[in-house]
Amino acid sequence: MHLTCLKCTSVLDKARIEDIEVDVCPACGGLWLDHGEVERLARKMQSELDRLRRLLKNQPMPPAVPSEIQTLCPACTGAVKEVMLGGIHIDFCTRCKGVFLDRGELDGAIAAVTEAAMTVPQIIATAAAEIPIDVDM
Repeated sequence: MHLTCLKCTSVLDKARIEDIEVDVCPACGGLWLDHGEVERLARKMQSELDRLRRLLKNQPMPPAVPSEIQTLCPACTGAVKEVMLGGIHIDFCTRCKGVFLDRGELDGAIAAVTEAAMTVPQIIATAAAEIPIDVDM
């Protein structure tokens, strides 16, 4: 199954960071991470994270347009909603708990899960109780 970018609708390329398969947008540098992958990346060595950063670095920035519009998840049939994770806006699927990061947001997402010592769904549930999610998934 090919996933498409939430921002520019390009087909996402697969990349491996050790044992984690991530989906990278070759056009805008966006990054789709399945449930739990932000937390798993937070435990990787900086050299592996630097390799991922290099994959994302040379892409143009996507349009930074915060929106209340819900879009469909590229990985399931759930709704993707823009939410806060630490100090950044991310796109979060309320069904599969996948995360779409715009170029430049990877470090902010990793910092948020590291500092809070919680998972992405737990942080989002704590910060925005109006999003119905199952944090035990």
